[in-house]
Order: sequence, then C-alpha cells, then structure tokens
Amino acid sequence: MKQSTSSLILKVCVVILALTMVFTLTLFRIYGVDTHHASRDSIWWPERGRNLIPPTAADITLRRDVLDHYATYTVSEKDLNAFLDKHFARPGEALDSFSERSSANPKNIGNAIGPLGWVVTEDTVVYTYAASNGGAHSYYHDTKTGLTYQSSAYW
Repeated sequence: MKQSTSSLILKVCVVILALTMVFTLTLFRIYGVDTHHASRDSIWWPERGRNLIPPTAADITLRRDVLDHYATYTVSEKDLNAFLDKHFARPGEALDSFSERSSANPKNIGNAIGPLGWVVTEDTVVYTYAASNGGAHSYYHDTKTGLTYQSSAYW
C-alpha cells in the first residue's frame, strides 16, 4: 500500500510538472519571442494589435508583452500619415498627422530606444496618439529610410 501511494504521488507530480511546462512554453511563445512577418496579413495576433500597424508595412518585427507591443517595419511616410489620419481621427473630425509630428528628442539621436533596440536618427520624426480606450501609441519614423519603430500600450 505504501508503494502505491508513493507511485500515485509521483504520477501527480509528473502531471503537474508537465502542465506547468506546457503553460510556460506557451507564454514564452506568445510573449518572449520576436516574430517576423513580410506584411501585416501574416500577423496571427488578435485584431487589437494587428490593426495598429499600417496595412502597407513590410518587413515587420513584433514583440508582444502582456499589455503592450513593439514593432519595427518599413513604411513610406505618406502611407504612415494616411493610416494615422484614418485610425486616430476622432469621429466626425479630420486628422492631419503630418502637421502634428514632432522632431525626435535630440538626446535620443544615435541611441537605441525600446526593447527592439531601434536607433533614433537625425531624420526621425515622432507621432504620438492616445486611443479611445486610453492606450498610448508612439510611432518613430525615419523620413529618409522609412524605417519605423512603434510602441503601443493598451489599458
């Protein structure tokens, strides 16, 4: 009887360990790995994150945390502005994101920002918007190369 109790306890421990490993590996797959995508169409994330990336973005690298995501991609400034104007305009109002852009903080030029290590250049402009749900979204765009770094926080 003593052996069967020990055997049962061992089996229960193995099952608990296996479930813990599956759970941990799933979280690591979702939150601990950068994913690469040729276009927005191949992103498997929920729409909430996917729709914050311009439809014409290419060569996308994503990192997802529990309440935010980070992305780098290439997009023309014209396409970025069209996307921002449409996505962040208040109902019934027009948005001119080009006129709202600001220069990057001079202290950041030449330095890497965010978890993806994107380097701010002299040609970087910044677009910052608050979503209707209170989330904050920043787009750092190099006007010469089209390289863009995005930081989006959800609430």
